[in-house]
Amino acid sequence: MNSNDLVQDDVWIRKKYKRKAVCRKKWIAWCRLYLLGMVILLCFIEAVRHAENLKSQLSVLSFTASGQQDGMDQAAARLAQEQNLLLEAPLEFVNWTQKNGIQAAAGGLETVEECAALLLCGRSDLLFPGYAVLDMEVRDSCLISSTLSEKLFGGADTCGLTVEVQGRTLEVLDVIDSEEAFLAYEIAENDTCLLDRASVRCVPGSFGKTAESYGQLCGGWERMENRVLIWITQGMYGLVPCILWLFLICYCRCMLRNVGETDGGCAGRTERLLWKICLYLLLAGGILLLIRSIRIPEDMIPAKWSNFEFWAEYGKRLGASCSALIRSEKKIPDIPIWKEFFRAILWGAGAVIGETVTVHGLTGRGL
Repeated sequence: MNSNDLVQDDVWIRKKYKRKAVCRKKWIAWCRLYLLGMVILLCFIEAVRHAENLKSQLSVLSFTASGQQDGMDQAAARLAQEQNLLLEAPLEFVNWTQKNGIQAAAGGLETVEECAALLLCGRSDLLFPGYAVLDMEVRDSCLISSTLSEKLFGGADTCGLTVEVQGRTLEVLDVIDSEEAFLAYEIAENDTCLLDRASVRCVPGSFGKTAESYGQLCGGWERMENRVLIWITQGMYGLVPCILWLFLICYCRCMLRNVGETDGGCAGRTERLLWKICLYLLLAGGILLLIRSIRIPEDMIPAKWSNFEFWAEYGKRLGASCSALIRSEKKIPDIPIWKEFFRAILWGAGAVIGETVTVHGLTGRGL
């Protein structure tokens, strides 16, 4: 074997190892892309899950008194509830407030803990769905959080035990799973605090009418536009399919351009036609899905489309409601809603960032 054969063998071996190295790099790149895609998918699923949880919790309208002096005392709140029962279609609502630094003692024990107290006038299931219900007729019972139950009694199985708070002895009706130390009970006649918050169950398809009916019963309280939290989370996780849709459209256009530049024969015309069909299907399908997914709230639709003042007034009301939501003090019943909101935002942001990085990497490789 002469020197030329040795050189050729060496060149062939180098090319072989180079091809293997390139193939290995491609496999590593595709594995990374697959793993990143799985992470993005999981982030997207979590964002949708938390957003749906948030959506299920916001079937109740929230109101706040514009000032502490505008709250309702026990007599006024009870009168509003009695007037509500006389209506043809009574509302389900509860007026409530939160007092911090309340001393609660375990009945029969010497344990005393400082906690928050939620004083209610109305049904408690509007604030704590899924638990036993307090109402105006159940005045000698209370709901207690699992954290306070642990501190007072040493466990969460405390239904039927008694708690002493502000000179009242209350039987534990149910235990609420919560990290906050609090108890909830119906306001008594000798309680001097004012109820400055309200929760009203929305009548399906009558969002605006529900708010108006409550205003007629209890006065001009400020409505807190909780729905804006749903709109923000839906917009966040909606970016994920939107980015993918735009990338696929750009990819089809790029392939269509490349086919037109490289091959003008019969095979090229067929491939060009296929890419055109894919492009038009993506455009039409994406627009149709967008139209189907958009749901306009019923209170955003004017009675007459010629009523141009409706939008200006609605914008003012929406701005005032969002302002009331932002500046209002976040109390214990608000915590689950805000937790779901921030979790949906975080998972949605993770999915958007991951997808943006992936699309940028694919575009950089010319894929």
